[in-house]
Amino acid sequence: MTGPHEEMACQTCLSPLNTLGMPPTYVHPTHLATDGHKPAPVPVSQLDTVRRSCDFCGDPHPIWTMHGGEVTAIAIGPTAGLLQDFGDTWAACAACQTHIDDGRNDKVIDRAVRALSLANHPHVRTRIEELHQAFLNAQLAGRTLITTTTWPATTITATALPKVRDRLTRFYRGTDNLPAALGITDTRQQIATGLERSHLYWIDNDFTDLAEHAAGQLPDVRISRDLIPSADGILIWPRPVTHLQLTAASWTTTTHGRTIVLYRTIGGGLHGKPLQRLREQVGWLAPTRATHLPEQHLTSGDHPAAALVAAWLLIAQQAADVTAARVDKAVAKTYARTNRPVPEVRIVRIRGRRTSPRPDGDKMPGSPGGPQASRSWVSGHWRNQAHGPGRSLRRPVYIHPFLRGPDDAPIKLSTTVRVLSSHQPKPQDRK
Repeated sequence: MTGPHEEMACQTCLSPLNTLGMPPTYVHPTHLATDGHKPAPVPVSQLDTVRRSCDFCGDPHPIWTMHGGEVTAIAIGPTAGLLQDFGDTWAACAACQTHIDDGRNDKVIDRAVRALSLANHPHVRTRIEELHQAFLNAQLAGRTLITTTTWPATTITATALPKVRDRLTRFYRGTDNLPAALGITDTRQQIATGLERSHLYWIDNDFTDLAEHAAGQLPDVRISRDLIPSADGILIWPRPVTHLQLTAASWTTTTHGRTIVLYRTIGGGLHGKPLQRLREQVGWLAPTRATHLPEQHLTSGDHPAAALVAAWLLIAQQAADVTAARVDKAVAKTYARTNRPVPEVRIVRIRGRRTSPRPDGDKMPGSPGGPQASRSWVSGHWRNQAHGPGRSLRRPVYIHPFLRGPDDAPIKLSTTVRVLSSHQPKPQDRK
């Protein structure tokens, strides 16, 4: 809940802050259990994650912000009064929003009473209803998607990717608002158009491990057209990646470069009508970061889209096998009904390492010029490679982790590395 000023959250616990008294003082909500730390106010626009709860029932996964009447509560005690500003912007979870849309405000009050475990307390329901009605009776049209909520992860399969893309496109073309802090309010129609013509990429688990590991060491790199696998695209990881917990990324090419949007999944843990309504109105993905990368822009290794850039680089250096997947039959029928060609979903896997016999294979281990007597891990790392006109440009190329030495030699136990491959290790490699 907020007043007329920018909403603030505590940088320590990521919880939105309420205001008390005049002049206002930022405080943690009374229902929030903390370790006793003092509020450290920062604008919520500076945070990727906010521990927000539904202002109607306290659910920890709100999905919409609504605008309504300014609500202020005054508590009178024996010695003094307490003024608490609940503001005119409230967060609503999927269930409460469904009840409000259906005109069942009584069910919203029921949820709040149950959450407080005060069903038998005198006057509780009446007081909650007064607060809710003060807000809802002056409710304004429009709502804004909350993109800073961390939901339980939802797995998106390759066959479902066309439906996920179409639902996201429809949301961008709809009337529900996105937070101004994302910076894509004026370009959402361009993003929707880019999604409609985008190539679809689904990354398998091994390649996800590889890309995330490589992203952690990513050097600065210039983003150019020949680096990107397609002019427009959307890429799905099978699990959340990096500290931002990203599940997807899309890119749209414009005359001035490209717009990249990063996404988290939403709706995990919901059931029944609230889940159905959310899938219809929003889909499976919520944008959490957006950025514009001009052509030849030098992107730092700590960029929020580092995992996407690492995946682009690995695909460009042909470290991946890209194969087509069959689209879900229901999705194919939907496309057929609308006379649209069924899109191709590209599955990205690690390209298998090819080995060949060494010409010196008959030499004794340990002899000069002979094979090594043991195997040791060489960690994955980036190396600059010349390319372009006259090989005057440099592009990072990722060198996969590998075992140096003959296949039948023992592995040195003093070295470790993450094994990132598209097949199971050999039995002797597990020792």
